[in-house]
Amino acid sequence: METHPEDSNTPLNDDEALGLIPSHVTTRTELNQWEAVNIARAQARYSGRSRIDVLDTEFLRTLHRHMFDNTWEWAGAFRRSDNNISPHAWHNVPALLHDLVENVRTQYEASAKADAEIDAIAIRFHHELVRIHPWPNGNGRHARLATDLLCAQWGRPAFTWGGGANLAGGGDARVAYIDALRRADRGDLEPLLKFVRS
Repeated sequence: METHPEDSNTPLNDDEALGLIPSHVTTRTELNQWEAVNIARAQARYSGRSRIDVLDTEFLRTLHRHMFDNTWEWAGAFRRSDNNISPHAWHNVPALLHDLVENVRTQYEASAKADAEIDAIAIRFHHELVRIHPWPNGNGRHARLATDLLCAQWGRPAFTWGGGANLAGGGDARVAYIDALRRADRGDLEPLLKFVRS
């Protein structure tokens, strides 16, 4: 459930509130604020830790759980329905995630470890993780944090993601990010590579 500024004070409907833990959260603005605090705790938890293997499906589930464990009852649980965001059926998510981490691990091990090559592997990981869309909510935020942790694991600085703009809300940076993801869907990763280091 990515939101836009114009509907941020709109009350959550029953579907949007399904599985929501804090009963006092009733609008999208309140939800965004609550989630931001939850995500900041997860970022602090993993910041600077050297013994993380991001390329592990269980770690990716744990990361999502820690990002949203005070917000959603289903944090860390794979989606159980299809949507119009991912081309993949929900029941294929575990296998797709397994294949993704194995493929990225193989790409990294076979690489020359040059900075540009590592960034390209990391951004392909990010794009495919977003495309798989493993979770009912929080996919973009999870994929960005997972990718930044992967960069750190490989000795690279975190991506800037359009200069630190709030990509969960509206605005030009979000439009550019979504456009770059759509172009990556068509095989053109260059706009996404530029965006993440802008």
